Amino acid sequence: MNLTSGDNPSSMRNPQGLPVLLVEPDSESRSQLIQVLMKDGYRIDIAETQAQMLDRDNWSDYFLIILEHDLPDGRIDELLPLLKQRAPHAELLVVTSQHRIENMIIAFRNGIADYFVKPIDPDLFRASLKRILQNRTVSSELRQTQAQLKAIVDTAIEAVITINRKGLIQSFNPAAEKMFGYQAQEIIDQNVSLLTSLPTRKHHDEYIAHYLETGESEIVGARRELQACRRDGTTFPIELSVTDIPQFGIFAGIIADISERKQAEQQQNELSRAIAVAGQQERRNLANILHDHLQQVLVGVRIHLDIAKNDTKDEDIKQTLIRADELLNQGLEITRSLTAELNPVVLHEEGLATALEWLAHNMKERYKLDVTLDLDRRANPQSETTKIVLYECIRELLFNVVKHSQTDQAHVSLKHLPNQDIEVTVSDQGIGFDTDQLDHQLSDASGIGLSNVEFRLSLIKGKFWLESQAGQGTTAHIIAYLNSDNISDLKGD
Repeated sequence: MNLTSGDNPSSMRNPQGLPVLLVEPDSESRSQLIQVLMKDGYRIDIAETQAQMLDRDNWSDYFLIILEHDLPDGRIDELLPLLKQRAPHAELLVVTSQHRIENMIIAFRNGIADYFVKPIDPDLFRASLKRILQNRTVSSELRQTQAQLKAIVDTAIEAVITINRKGLIQSFNPAAEKMFGYQAQEIIDQNVSLLTSLPTRKHHDEYIAHYLETGESEIVGARRELQACRRDGTTFPIELSVTDIPQFGIFAGIIADISERKQAEQQQNELSRAIAVAGQQERRNLANILHDHLQQVLVGVRIHLDIAKNDTKDEDIKQTLIRADELLNQGLEITRSLTAELNPVVLHEEGLATALEWLAHNMKERYKLDVTLDLDRRANPQSETTKIVLYECIRELLFNVVKHSQTDQAHVSLKHLPNQDIEVTVSDQGIGFDTDQLDHQLSDASGIGLSNVEFRLSLIKGKFWLESQAGQGTTAHIIAYLNSDNISDLKGD
């Protein structure tokens, strides 16, 4: 029977048939030990000398080797290391007729499982065998579990890496080898910072030390997206999940290469930006049609109405023409307003601050919303895209005030921050709302409807958040780059 790490531990819970090598030159002691072993069902091989003991090639079979301390042709201090080498999976038990402390020390230093002085107490000896068998069963189960875990880790799609408390790599599965380009044998005991991007590499050990000292970390116990570094120096995006396993003094990291996902996200973003650019271009084209064509046609009609009014002598016809002229004038005003909303010329020619002044005036005229302004004219984006996005977001937020806040007053602030960012706030003192319900409201067609704002700002990588409490109004915050060129400028005729 082969009792290597691959043994089924269930077969070791019962000693029945387990092979034991008994090396005992004294016939009386040998008979006593054989009687105990056979009673418990062990299978016994016997040797009386060192030469007989060593004359075999089935060392891997033995569960236990019982060795007399004083053999006629061998010394215990030489035999124990030799037996450990030849039968690394066997437990060693020493018996002796001499009660010497130094002999016990030598034996235990060589890793024996127990030490008995003759005459041997059968009950104590049997209890020792039971303890050895139990320990062996636990060890075998642990080895089997470790083998199973290793098989799982080795076949995992994700890279799995473990490091110790000093940040040194302890294990590196095949997926990690493929991902990073290192072989396990060359990266084991190297600092894991080799796998991080340069900005992170400088401070990686500090992060570990800070976590061990304070228990605070943005990575341990969380899932983060980071930049990793391959052996050839190229960087790539990863998703990292780190677990602290303090009982073993290690951190375990599961790593997924998200390059394809990031490429897909980038393509999606580029598509969204292209759609936004095309949409804005259509708005400007429509504004140009209204301005250059429809308005001109309407102005021409108005001129002919004036001529007709002056030529007719019939009072009823003249009143009809006057009424038609009033309706035509309303149509002209509507087309001018639509033109301004679709493509505010003042935004492109005078800048964001001046466009907001026009917007405030328009909101007052059309929606009776009184908008106060605090405008820093230094906060004027150079990018046409950024100007348009910010203008449209502010307009959308003011529409929300009109629709939902139950107030007729709002405030818009435009500031130039020291770090070259732009800060926009749109606030009101209306009824407010519970921000915990924001996700529901964003997805509800009848709710606040801020998804358009978030989408537009995503095109210029702007930041957006809300502050609100029921009965205390709402403040919307926007942060954007002053000189953002995140997408191509929206050009028009």
